[in-house]
Amino acid sequence: MGSKAGAGASVWGAATAAVGATALLGAQRVAKAVSGGSGVPDAAVVRLLGGRQLVQGAAMLIRPARPLLIGALTVDVLHAASMVAAAVIWPGYRRAALTSAAVAGASAAAGALILRGTHR
Repeated sequence: MGSKAGAGASVWGAATAAVGATALLGAQRVAKAVSGGSGVPDAAVVRLLGGRQLVQGAAMLIRPARPLLIGALTVDVLHAASMVAAAVIWPGYRRAALTSAAVAGASAAAGALILRGTHR
């Protein structure tokens, strides 16, 4: 992986880990913030998702190899899709689910751009 892509992977990993740590350590505040006051998700769910992001980000920081980055991008795409489905199935949690989908989608887009740079 080139130095530009490697630096991008490090930034992506650090950002993912930071978002995950924030959700893990401040689950109640994050849950309230993303819900806008209605349909507040359970803090345990927020902690679980935050833990996943923290582990994913840490793994990308430790070993920013192409297969791991592809895996992280895939997990983000699947998470975004599942949150869109959750927004449809549980309309009371729509805002929280769509916020989570947007964060995962932005992460996946960043990953795609970084991986694209590894082909040049």
